[in-house]
Amino acid sequence: MYSAPVIKKTFEVLTLIVDSKRPLGVTEIARTLALSKSTVFGILKALQEGNLIVKSKSTKRYTTGEELFKIAKRVLQGGELSSIARPFLEKLVEDVDETVFLCVREDSVVKVIETIETRKKLKISSPVGTRLPITASVFCKAFLSPMEDNEIRDFLKEKGLPKYTTNSITDVDRFIDEVKIARKRHYSLDLEEYLMGVRAIATLVYANDYPVGAICILGFAGSMPTEKLPEMAQHLIATARKISERLSQ
Repeated sequence: MYSAPVIKKTFEVLTLIVDSKRPLGVTEIARTLALSKSTVFGILKALQEGNLIVKSKSTKRYTTGEELFKIAKRVLQGGELSSIARPFLEKLVEDVDETVFLCVREDSVVKVIETIETRKKLKISSPVGTRLPITASVFCKAFLSPMEDNEIRDFLKEKGLPKYTTNSITDVDRFIDEVKIARKRHYSLDLEEYLMGVRAIATLVYANDYPVGAICILGFAGSMPTEKLPEMAQHLIATARKISERLSQ
């Protein structure tokens, strides 16, 4: 039987990083997997070159990279993610009476892969395939929420925080505070930070504890008053949980 020890060890390292859900250093990986630090360092370097993992400049630890996200999404975007999510999204639209989007992250953009519109005349709409910048507030807060604060800071320093509207948060520390809030309550908010007059709520969808997309409710500020947002968010979270459970079966 053909044996490829290096491939097996590489798979073990990558699996450990994914399963840990937090950045790991060379020493911890080597100790956990009973491998030499030189072997682990070589594997990490190869994975980093393929952008399957990334190394934090501040902590020198490793976490999942863009290419791994893209591979996971390509597997699901063969129709499985949309087909599984659609009936749940349709029910969510009935519950909140606003348009709902299912989105995935592609490098520095967020792509709409499913749109379910509310039946009311005055509504937000966007065709499937629409691409939005990752720095669009509600998506940025949602997709960054699983990351460590140091990783978020590095990301924001690299991408920047554009001033889309007068409500946009352009201060890194303040934005990280917003991400912390999103992480704690399991959803993010955009209060006219990307488009004036438009509010949004978003939360992540997972497959086996790995984030593969986001669900977002978008509506005009007049139909999404502050007092209504918590109830809408609970419907959103419940929907995301059901989709995640189906994807993880």
